[in-house]
Amino acid sequence: MKLHFAAALLLATSVITATPSAPLMQRIMNAADKDKDGKLALEEFKRLDVQAVHHGDEHFKAGDTDSDGFIAADELAHALKKQTWFSILSEGIESCFARLDANKDSKLDALEYRNISKMGAHSMQHFKGADTSKDGFLNLTEFTAHAEGKLKRVEGGVTTKKPTK
Repeated sequence: MKLHFAAALLLATSVITATPSAPLMQRIMNAADKDKDGKLALEEFKRLDVQAVHHGDEHFKAGDTDSDGFIAADELAHALKKQTWFSILSEGIESCFARLDANKDSKLDALEYRNISKMGAHSMQHFKGADTSKDGFLNLTEFTAHAEGKLKRVEGGVTTKKPTK
């Protein structure tokens, strides 16, 4: 019985992040589709992928389910599934924050954050980057900025690139 409950809970959590709203998907497509052709080429998609430097081509190829060389609107959610910001926005910032805040202290520690992070070994680096107050926690304001940051940069036409050495 406990195994079935745990499996159901895991499935329910997955469904929350797997069903982004149509307005969110439209917002993402509008922001990234710079040539307004209704699909994303590799360079357009890479602006959405925080791991683009190392994994952008791989994520693009995995997301291009019909192998036509583009990410169409119906492929976009699948293509973005490894993006933490996308998971948070898909669930809803406040509801995601409340779900992650296991001890209900109105802040997330690094362990709580790991439950949404898609960054693997880089989770702590992203957590620290989002912790603008440098207190070791994310409050709702920091979490919101973290979730919205990538998309807002793409909407504003700003890309963040690491300086070359």
